[in-house]
Amino acid sequence: MSFLQPILLVGLPLALLPVIIHLINQHRHRTVRWAAMMFLLDAKKMTKGLARLRQILILAMRVLAIATLVFAASRPLAGGWIGLAGGKADTLLILLDRSASMEQQNLETGESKRSAALDRIAGLIETTGHHSEIVLIDSATLSPVTLTDAQALRDLPEAAATATAADIPALLRKAIDHLAANESGRTDIWLASDLRQADWKSGSGEWESLRADLAARESARLFLLAFPDTGGDNTSIAVRGVKRQRGPEGQRLLMDLVIRRSGASAGGGEATVPVEITVNGTRTVADFTVTGSELVLLGHTLPLGAGDERGWGRLDLPADDNPADNTAYFVFDEPAPRRTVILSDDALTAEAIRAAAASSTEPGVAYEATVLGTAAVSQIPWSETALLFWHAPLPVADTPEATLLQQHVAAGRSLIFLPPADEGGGELFGVKWGEWQGGGDQPLAVDWWRTETGLLANTRNGAPLPVSELGVFRTRAFEGGDLPLLKVKDDLTVIARVLTEAGLSDEENANGSVHVWGTLPRADHSGLASEGVVFFVMTHRALDAGAGAVSRARALVAAAGVLSGSPGARPLDSVATEGTLAAPGLLPAAYEIGEESGTRRLLALNRPESEDDTRVLTPEALEPLLAGVDFRRIDDTVGSGSSLAAEIWRAFLVAMALALLAEAILCLPPRPEEEKPSNPLKSTT
Repeated sequence: MSFLQPILLVGLPLALLPVIIHLINQHRHRTVRWAAMMFLLDAKKMTKGLARLRQILILAMRVLAIATLVFAASRPLAGGWIGLAGGKADTLLILLDRSASMEQQNLETGESKRSAALDRIAGLIETTGHHSEIVLIDSATLSPVTLTDAQALRDLPEAAATATAADIPALLRKAIDHLAANESGRTDIWLASDLRQADWKSGSGEWESLRADLAARESARLFLLAFPDTGGDNTSIAVRGVKRQRGPEGQRLLMDLVIRRSGASAGGGEATVPVEITVNGTRTVADFTVTGSELVLLGHTLPLGAGDERGWGRLDLPADDNPADNTAYFVFDEPAPRRTVILSDDALTAEAIRAAAASSTEPGVAYEATVLGTAAVSQIPWSETALLFWHAPLPVADTPEATLLQQHVAAGRSLIFLPPADEGGGELFGVKWGEWQGGGDQPLAVDWWRTETGLLANTRNGAPLPVSELGVFRTRAFEGGDLPLLKVKDDLTVIARVLTEAGLSDEENANGSVHVWGTLPRADHSGLASEGVVFFVMTHRALDAGAGAVSRARALVAAAGVLSGSPGARPLDSVATEGTLAAPGLLPAAYEIGEESGTRRLLALNRPESEDDTRVLTPEALEPLLAGVDFRRIDDTVGSGSSLAAEIWRAFLVAMALALLAEAILCLPPRPEEEKPSNPLKSTT
């Protein structure tokens, strides 16, 4: 319990006044022994114990009445979230999780986890009085905003719903940086989140430094307002890999659909899910049967009309607990050429890559592969290149070559580093070449490879690639491979992925992919070229990942700044136009970008699929993340109607009245004994 006027608690010693008065009254008169009174004193000895107890109870009720009056005047709060010691904080720092999963709501009231968190914190501000400074930092923009009052918190656009993911470590880091930059005094940090594992990124290396920085700030206290309840039955939909194809029966769209169910109904059995499909404004409805918790429909086809050369579409589910995961957008256009550039002076290596990259895998799509020498960097057609093999020394940072490679990846294209023959070179994307390994007649045995994601993942039907049949004779060690994909004996990494945005999956990363191959597709280095299945699959997966950046129809995840490089973006869906204009890039939508008709591009924004993962952090998993940090966790649920701080002075006034009533009853004189009637028989005798 805490108090809005704790200074008044200094009056608590006044509760001892009845005791003091009682003691004074006992010594007020000098005691004179009188022989005649001894008979009366002896008569009262039988009731002396009850009288003393009665006096003690009367004194206790008087003390309690005064104490409760002092407590009531101090305006006590239930819950104690403000803290008794030290009073109110100088700064209230609100960290708001605006991820799509926070839009899970109570269907009866329409209140979501996000809006419930805002109401609880706004009610706290209104109850405890105006703070000297109120600052909001949201997970979507990570931009501090100073507020004037509680109502501003509810109405602020930076507190509205989004379709983004949350990065809780980055949110806490931004809060720490803000406190350091503004030299804030005593600060209460309120973090509102639903504790989704994907958002908290418990495997991130950032947590160690966050714990140290938070623990070092003795003037800051962390309050975690958690909404861990995953709710009732909910269904989500996502779309991947949309492609337009021409066939004997006309044009069609190929796409992968993912429908997930959560809640009690997802445990088993079948359910028919109606999906409304809109393509260029034309609506149809299709029913899909979901068995269990998930349906992954690969290669689902949608016929297109004769005039639907390019356009947009959306998939909609019926209303349920979370409206943020009921919509998925897609766009389509003429497939872009799959262009690969190999920068290499090694004819054998370059020819093996060219042969694999130039082979067509999709009908109607042009595949091109160009070989350039290491001195011809200026001749690379950067805007048209989906995949670049860099078989040359790594450029030194801040050189023109390094800048061009960084821009290539930032634009969403793919880059693969191959080991150069010489020992020179710099460091880029954290990658640095080491010493050559192997070189004997016996290959280095493949010890492990990643099968769930990346270039070596299993095929769509779940079959593994024949990676174990590869022979790696010579490979070069390297530093900077954040995500190993292939290792040989002695834990030596041969192929790895560089995470340009740590923790993001391929679908969530707006940047392109960067891979490092420690070996070459040559007979004296490996069996990549001779055992061509693995080499071919890796090349085309990297090529497909970069093709979206050069295509005129691209899909990205909603995030702050995702439209910064797209001037003149215009929403194509009139239904969602108002919301997308208010929060550009943060809500699902389909856009047309560009002014000239020949260069206009299409862009679809959707929530990250990680937001459909309902797993939450358990208390056992949360405790190590904040070990050593002074924090309190307050669990809440949507629709509970609870408050973080409620005044309970009325309860103390009631307690005072009851104490006074009890004191009055105890002060009543005892009932006089009735005289017994005389015995008439005894009187006559």
